[in-house]
Amino acid sequence: MATIGRELPPSGPSTPAPVATARGLHKFTMEKAEMPATNQPKSNGFTLVELMIVVAIIGILAAIAVPAFSRYVKKARTAEALGQLNKEWAGSLTYYHTDHMGTWGAVLPKQFPGPSGAWASADKECACLLDQRCMAANPIWGTDSVWLALSFSLPDSHHYMPGYSGAGSGTDAQFTAYSKGDLDCDSTLAEFIRQGAVSPTGDPTGSAQPIVVNELE
Repeated sequence: MATIGRELPPSGPSTPAPVATARGLHKFTMEKAEMPATNQPKSNGFTLVELMIVVAIIGILAAIAVPAFSRYVKKARTAEALGQLNKEWAGSLTYYHTDHMGTWGAVLPKQFPGPSGAWASADKECACLLDQRCMAANPIWGTDSVWLALSFSLPDSHHYMPGYSGAGSGTDAQFTAYSKGDLDCDSTLAEFIRQGAVSPTGDPTGSAQPIVVNELE
């Protein structure tokens, strides 16, 4: 009677699994090491050309920004000069409208202080001094007759130097309020001028806006 079922594999000695020899393993390792590393990320460093481009861009920006910033600083500091003119103007009007007595008690004709106020620094511009500005609370504000007549003083150090001159009396009276500065000390002055006079009716008049010369030098 035949037996139904799977045929059994022939009996006999089993075939052993192949074992990698030391030489084969060494060859496999060397081949793997020589394969190109296609999946490794590229270096993130800058090339010399890229660095040169960055340096060139920085140089261009600096060439534009530095002069612009210098002009901005000078423009901001001109407010100091305009403030000096306004103080001189106000002092001039106050002096003109005030009665002044002469040596013998007679009332003097209407006039502005004069002939001229002393300079805060006689030999150098404020920005050319050691501290690059004129000293605060200069003694001349309390000793010079013109500055005293104008009740003018500058309690803080300053980059611009005020000046003043006045002459005449009555309807011939006139004055010049002045401020000057040389912020980069190159002998080129920035000048701010405001002039006043007296109308035929006896009222002080003058330029509403100052005359400005070389504002930013």
